[in-house]
Amino acid sequence: MIWYAFYVILFTIVMFAIGLYHFRRTKNVDDYLVAGWNVGPIKITLTVIATWAGASVFIGSVGLGYEFGLSGYTRFGLPAMVFSLLLVFFFAKVLRRTKLYTVPDVFEERFGKPAGVLPAVLSAGLYAAPVTAMQIVALGALFDVLFGMPLVWGLVLGWAIIYGYTMLGGLPSVIVTDSIQTVVLVVGLVIMGVATWSFAGGMAEIAPAVPGGHLDPIGANPIDTLIFAMTIGPFYLIWQSSWQRIYAARTERIALWGNVVGFAVAGFAIALIPVLIGMAARTFVAEEGVAPDSVFYLVLQDILPPAIGGILAMALMAALVSGGDSFLLQGSANLTRDLYQRYRRPDASQAQLLKISRWGVTVIGLVALLIAFFVTDIVGIYTYTLKWSALALVPAFLAVMFWRRTTRFGAIASMVAGLAVAIGWEAAGNPFGVPDILPGYLAGVAALVFGSLLTGHAPGEQVKAVWRDGLERQYTAEERALTGESTATGAGG
Repeated sequence: MIWYAFYVILFTIVMFAIGLYHFRRTKNVDDYLVAGWNVGPIKITLTVIATWAGASVFIGSVGLGYEFGLSGYTRFGLPAMVFSLLLVFFFAKVLRRTKLYTVPDVFEERFGKPAGVLPAVLSAGLYAAPVTAMQIVALGALFDVLFGMPLVWGLVLGWAIIYGYTMLGGLPSVIVTDSIQTVVLVVGLVIMGVATWSFAGGMAEIAPAVPGGHLDPIGANPIDTLIFAMTIGPFYLIWQSSWQRIYAARTERIALWGNVVGFAVAGFAIALIPVLIGMAARTFVAEEGVAPDSVFYLVLQDILPPAIGGILAMALMAALVSGGDSFLLQGSANLTRDLYQRYRRPDASQAQLLKISRWGVTVIGLVALLIAFFVTDIVGIYTYTLKWSALALVPAFLAVMFWRRTTRFGAIASMVAGLAVAIGWEAAGNPFGVPDILPGYLAGVAALVFGSLLTGHAPGEQVKAVWRDGLERQYTAEERALTGESTATGAGG
């Protein structure tokens, strides 16, 4: 226990020291939310890797490997990486040119009010708060395993660590700590992977221990694997944590290649190793009564001495904190930029917006803590948040990029229809055995097309296919003074 306590305390002190340092240096909301659009390639790559490896990867992917074998990677890690790389290859330069902050920003600038409201509510409420709660739950469980701490107090301590340093330093501190955390988590994953496979006896012992289909990348039920992959993958086109790293990059080239390298490393290595660990755990973790989300902790307890296990515990903390800080900032950006500034105080000063951003972190953090008291299934909650967010926003996002005829009404109708039909379809028991994502996406696309063709462009719309024509950001007077822009900035391709 002494070793575990040493590593946890050391990690926490370093994180808060960095947060306090940037608290003193951060002067405006641009610095706080997008690091002044001035992050270099190495830091972009490292923060992408660290943000990727949250509870869903470290704990969820170990559980998927234990439950499904190699197809656990095909279900989650592979589609997430593929769609993330599609986002970066096709849209990174276009998005970076806009110098915006959030996903809803793009809808608001393209269509005008109120096109960004639903995306902002979904991003902050449906994604940021619940997924931050996942990280808190995982930290609480870790403290329970390491120290026998009651789960309630573990949740509060986990929340305090994530919230405290994120509130202080914003994205600049997150970028720095993510760089440190990436090194820690990669070292920890490699140690755990090697130790687990060695303890299990290698492939000669693992192969006969796993159920049939676990060594097949598409699993015993390929259709089920495909449905899960397509439930997860499309979300990563509109994952705001990725967009913030694109916006934060110093140049368009860094936005492209820093993210490409980060997602490639994360998708091929960081996402695969936990699946292999879960497979190996089949040889020594009893199957009866074991929840997939608990396999990681059982492996940590069973095979590593405390001096080494402490490094792994610190790696898990790094993964969870780096995920949690990014999601807190995502929700804060939605509350500050997409709701407060656009609808409450368009003329708010940078100092006021910085204050509201920190309050936004507080609000999202407290909501996340409340949710954490009720979360029991990490993979389940993550699947729903990704699925519903994608159903609402992906068709409209692609239309913004490629179809000039898209209208405000069509975009909003698409968001509502895709989400409502999918929820209704699942509530009805998925009639005819058809998964909810299929009618959901069909309804979203149909509402988008017919809604746009039957209505005209509303006042305030920028009638553009953003991928070809660019997007002009409308600046406030203070923003113009700070950036040197005249009235707008182009994002033309």
